Amino acid sequence: MSSLIKRIRQSFSVLRMRSVISCGLSVLVLAAAMVSFQVTDAFAQNACFERGALVKHLGLKFSEVPVAAGLAANGSVLEVFTSEDGVTWTIVLTQPNGATCVMASGQAWMGIPVKKKEKIS
Repeated sequence: MSSLIKRIRQSFSVLRMRSVISCGLSVLVLAAAMVSFQVTDAFAQNACFERGALVKHLGLKFSEVPVAAGLAANGSVLEVFTSEDGVTWTIVLTQPNGATCVMASGQAWMGIPVKKKEKIS
């Protein structure tokens, strides 16, 4: 029984690692939809920092690194940070004026695999 549980855990770990990066695209689409509205009111509710200091903090305290990034319609850059094991994640938005704000954070990050399209000859 413990052998089965161990194999299941190993399989889950491999699947999770493969899918962390591929999930970034799905998150970016969702996040772009979130930031496509006027974001000035939202920033009043979020914690904003100097980008370099925030990236350093996420790396040192949570071992998070950027796994996905995208450009929103309003010129903001959205980034997804996650730890290698997916225990923690953070979504960060940097406005064109340089303000970098934490939009969301949480635990138990799971990437979603993206199917590759076949090339048309």
